[in-house]
Amino acid sequence: MWGKTHSGCFPMKEKDTLIKKVKHLLKKVQAPKYLHRFGPKTYKLWQHVFALFVKAHCQLSYRRTTKFLRLLGFTVATKSTLQRYSAKLKLPFWQKMLQKTFSSVTDIVAIDGTGLEKTRVSEHYIKRIDGKSSFGKGFHFSILTGTNGKIFCLRLRKRYGHDVKDIKCLFRNLLNKPKIALMDKGYDAEWIHKMVQQRGIRSIAPVRKNAKRGFYRLNLKRKFPQKIYNKRNIVESIFHAFKQKYGSSVSSKKISSARTEVYCKAILHNIILKINQLLGHTRKRGLLCYPETGAHLETRAL
Repeated sequence: MWGKTHSGCFPMKEKDTLIKKVKHLLKKVQAPKYLHRFGPKTYKLWQHVFALFVKAHCQLSYRRTTKFLRLLGFTVATKSTLQRYSAKLKLPFWQKMLQKTFSSVTDIVAIDGTGLEKTRVSEHYIKRIDGKSSFGKGFHFSILTGTNGKIFCLRLRKRYGHDVKDIKCLFRNLLNKPKIALMDKGYDAEWIHKMVQQRGIRSIAPVRKNAKRGFYRLNLKRKFPQKIYNKRNIVESIFHAFKQKYGSSVSSKKISSARTEVYCKAILHNIILKINQLLGHTRKRGLLCYPETGAHLETRAL
């Protein structure tokens, strides 16, 4: 139903389905009909959000998005107007939209971070011109996800840095409280365990061999729950599926537009996953399969 055509974009019937989903999400977050009340109105809010979703899914530029949708008969704003709206839609709006794509948080969540490049230049091209890779100048992308494969909350930072900088923001934006939070060795810090435990959540992260201090760290070192910690690979699988479907780069240069682009991709990820689960054709030998990427997620806890 959500598969791509040979051109890499939605067929007409699937665009109608996406329009219904966009309108439904905007209704759930109680979004206004128009973004503001000043001046004459030509386009409604759902038309801008719909165009931004198509842009994110098809990995198009703003200009190609408007041309593509107009060729299909849709009423859409110009390239410059769509670009301005991408920056005008603020972070709280997208956070509410993402929260409406899932009903509750699973008992076990996993946290991790990765990098998203600011360019789509291939490594072969960089090598041919004797250039340097610009990965270190990209955005930093952290997510908190559950065992059902959905992204519960995320944070995008302008500069690539350490994952621990996002830990407070991720838990602050989490509506429901899970029971266990799984993290990799990069989150091995006593203050992180203390913060998570004060919220009533059990934190599990591998302890470094030379660890000699910390109440929570020493308890984990004495008896590490390896069987539970093995479920942390869910976040790695989601990163793989996310980058395979939507690419490992962000076309936007400004952080406001980049957040809009990444949140659109995360919302689409949750919507597509929900539809695939309802159709029932994505389960295969206890695994949840992404048809477009071949990535699999364990579904024992679903």
